Amino acid sequence: MKKILPVLAFLVLALPGTVHAGWELVRGSGPQASFESSARPEVAVKAAPGFSTIAQGKMTVLLHVGRSLIGEHNGTVWYCLSSHEDKAQLAVALADAGERTWYPGIRGSSLEETKILYSCGPDRPGTVTQRVFVRQVQLDPWMQAFDDKGAGWNGSLLVSQYEWLDSSSENKLLVEYREPLNTEKCPVIIPEELDRFIDRANVSFSARFAGEENIEAAAITPYPWNSEGVSSRLLSDVLGSTERNGGSR
Repeated sequence: MKKILPVLAFLVLALPGTVHAGWELVRGSGPQASFESSARPEVAVKAAPGFSTIAQGKMTVLLHVGRSLIGEHNGTVWYCLSSHEDKAQLAVALADAGERTWYPGIRGSSLEETKILYSCGPDRPGTVTQRVFVRQVQLDPWMQAFDDKGAGWNGSLLVSQYEWLDSSSENKLLVEYREPLNTEKCPVIIPEELDRFIDRANVSFSARFAGEENIEAAAITPYPWNSEGVSSRLLSDVLGSTERNGGSR
């Protein structure tokens, strides 16, 4: 099964980090999208029509190193959650590994023990990898936040996750499109249903990196420090592993 990710084709336009050296780094809600970062990386993620923003914030998350949780080292995550009128959800998270770098791929994440229904793209910095899988609701870091705003559900999730690492591997962008899955013990997803789900996921948002027009820091409203029901522990499991960065910022 072959799919194209037109919504993420903008990645080839990313500019070298030196262009942004003098820019103020601000991450929050801007005039072009509900999730914008003015630098490192410069990116805007905009939900498709029909989605409404229900939660935004900035929080500290304990980082995994290999398969261990290192409590004394923190990463920072900026997130934006949106819900659709037909119960679909969109979660956007930009995770800064601090003095560490992210491993590409699913190492150390909850996906290591999850069946991947569909995958597209290489696991390396500067590229996008899309994965489709089923996540049990009790393992989802976002659902309580959605539920608190009347936009959650109790059953399992069918998730299309898009992962991108910047060239330094210090920042990881995750976008998840999610729909409720029928609450059966052994849900069967036929290929035609999976194809339609991937098609819906691929048009659920648009995203833009540097190359078309700059994102001005002054136009962005920074996200406040809060978690709004987001589970830091489960989010660290979703983000995966880091390693020590030999260089410095």
